[in-house]
Amino acid sequence: MANGRDWRSLAWWIHDNLPHCGLYFFPKLAAFNIHWYELDKEKTIHSYIKPKGCLTKSGMDNYGGDHSKWYDGFPILKVS
Repeated sequence: MANGRDWRSLAWWIHDNLPHCGLYFFPKLAAFNIHWYELDKEKTIHSYIKPKGCLTKSGMDNYGGDHSKWYDGFPILKVS
């Protein structure tokens, strides 16, 4: 992120806490897009920021599991 944390911190936080089917991260202005569909689809994370390419998708070793080390200190999501 611009003058901040690694973009993968936000990517993993969204992946672990919000329903989405695709995340795309861009190098300018800390921009990113979130794709969401009503139907369940596999989650993917792609980036045009180094390291470029696919961070995760279904079938990759890092797809599931605990990613919280990436976003330590982020706010806890409270659902009302």
